[in-house]
Amino acid sequence: MKFKRLSFQKKIYISCFALNLVLLLSCSIFFYYYTADSLRENMQDTIVGNTSMLNRDLDMLLKIGDNTLKDLQMDPSLISIAKNIPDSSENYFSNHVTDRTLFQNAFRSVLLSQNLNGSISYISGFYDNVGVSVSSGTFRDISKASLKGSGRLDGLIEDTSFSAYLPPHEDYWGHGRTVFSVVRVMRDTYRRYGLLILDFDISNLTGLLEDFENPEDFSITLLDEEQRFVYTSIPELDQEAFRRAFQESIHSGAETFSYDQVSISCCERSEATGWTFILTGSIAGYLFSKNQTLLITALMFFILFLITATFLFLMSHGLTRPLKRLVRQLEHLEPGRNINIPQISSDNEITTLANAIQAFLREIYDQNQRLTEAHRRTLQAHYDAMEAQLNPHFLYNTLSVIGMTGLIDGSTAVSNMCSQLSALLRYSLSYIGQAVRLEQEIANAGSYLYIMKMRYEETLEYEWDLDDSLGNIFVPKLILQPLVENCFHHGFQQTEREILPPWKIRVKTFQDESYWYLSVINNGLPFKEDRLKKLLARLEKFQFPEYEEHMEGTLHAQSGFGLENTILRLNIYYHGEQYFQAETTGSGDTAVTVGGPLRPKKPFVAVHDTAPQARTPS
Repeated sequence: MKFKRLSFQKKIYISCFALNLVLLLSCSIFFYYYTADSLRENMQDTIVGNTSMLNRDLDMLLKIGDNTLKDLQMDPSLISIAKNIPDSSENYFSNHVTDRTLFQNAFRSVLLSQNLNGSISYISGFYDNVGVSVSSGTFRDISKASLKGSGRLDGLIEDTSFSAYLPPHEDYWGHGRTVFSVVRVMRDTYRRYGLLILDFDISNLTGLLEDFENPEDFSITLLDEEQRFVYTSIPELDQEAFRRAFQESIHSGAETFSYDQVSISCCERSEATGWTFILTGSIAGYLFSKNQTLLITALMFFILFLITATFLFLMSHGLTRPLKRLVRQLEHLEPGRNINIPQISSDNEITTLANAIQAFLREIYDQNQRLTEAHRRTLQAHYDAMEAQLNPHFLYNTLSVIGMTGLIDGSTAVSNMCSQLSALLRYSLSYIGQAVRLEQEIANAGSYLYIMKMRYEETLEYEWDLDDSLGNIFVPKLILQPLVENCFHHGFQQTEREILPPWKIRVKTFQDESYWYLSVINNGLPFKEDRLKKLLARLEKFQFPEYEEHMEGTLHAQSGFGLENTILRLNIYYHGEQYFQAETTGSGDTAVTVGGPLRPKKPFVAVHDTAPQARTPS
């Protein structure tokens, strides 16, 4: 209730202020969560990309080691020594310094050339051994009995595969190092001569992180083919929680997982080794960026809140002052007869103004409706008036012919002519303001031509070339008879030049994809160019719907039922979509063609008959 008693300015300010507060808060929350989600997705994409890259680097390192052993495996000097190592209790290489040196030099050469951080060893089928390490040089001699008794190499010696990758394990030579290895069998086509083993120091794994900006924020974990933990650089790792989170990510198809609140991990299985490579990174940077985003969002919200609150106050103050002035002006405005301005109060200027404007609009709408109805009735009156301009001279001539014929021979021609004249008169006085079928127009013109034939006898010849499918098309009444009359008044009976009989008239109807056409062709004088230009210029004024202002003068100026009258009524009926053409054919005949669309966009509707139907005269 207190809000209702406030002034209009305070109402609009409080309303806009509350709406602005909600919008600002919504936008700030959206911005914060959207940015936080973007940071999280970026962190996940980074850990996924780094995992894939490091896994490829590890596979590449193992591939280089495998190719290195493959070169040594095919060294003929080494194979020739390995073939001749006998089965004895003593280490063969302890007593054969030259052969030992040859193996060690070959191993040292490939380690240095490939820049490999590790060691290469050879173990014969009888556990004779020799090796070289990059860090400690040559291996000390290890008795065959100690190697064979440990059982750690038995599976490799007996394995029939050509090569193998061994996940991180304690080295076989008693050095106390953790290594991961590449193993290849030294053999020829028929026999095996022992194993070549390339041990990579485990520091090669952590060395993969050297190119990272903060390598200390990352750690590596390896699982073997059976997904057993074989190595991790995470101190005091909770393997149970780690394995549980890892298994959940595998089942859900997630790219990343987290086993605690401060790290994120991503795994990728190597197609070459079958090992599962897991990279774990700290989310401390993400949490710092997220907190920074929260701080920036809060600061932006506070600044925008102050700016918009000040702007709303100034806007509401500036808006209400001119409204109050406008309301005072409305108090002294003399309203129209349909306008009733409500009682003005001091706190609802907008409502008062809206009611006054609505009242004005209602009156304007009512006036427009009255004007539209008046224009439509005026149009119908003009249309009906143009239909009613039947040429009285034709009636006089027809009556004269009937009288002369009756006086001369008393034949049945008088009866026929009376019947045709009756049809003409009945048709001209029927269907006022309605459309008729084209076949009715043709029948009416037939009556007219019959009477003219009786008048001119052998002087006149006429024929029909009709498209029967157009008979039911609705057209304005009396559009064909004026075209036929035009043949006599302007084609055959001109004073400039005598047109020798026989006079010929052909009436033709046809159509194309969009329009129907009615053409009247005669062998009279051609259409005069100056008359055609004047006719087209006058008709151009009447392009629908701008013809009303020209209609009155034209109707008073016209006498008879002329060509211009016919085309104008077609223009009104088809709303400017009518067709008209006057031309001289190649044979010298004059052709006048009118037409209209088969499917009018806006058919003509009469005032007193909204759905015109043509009636067949009785």
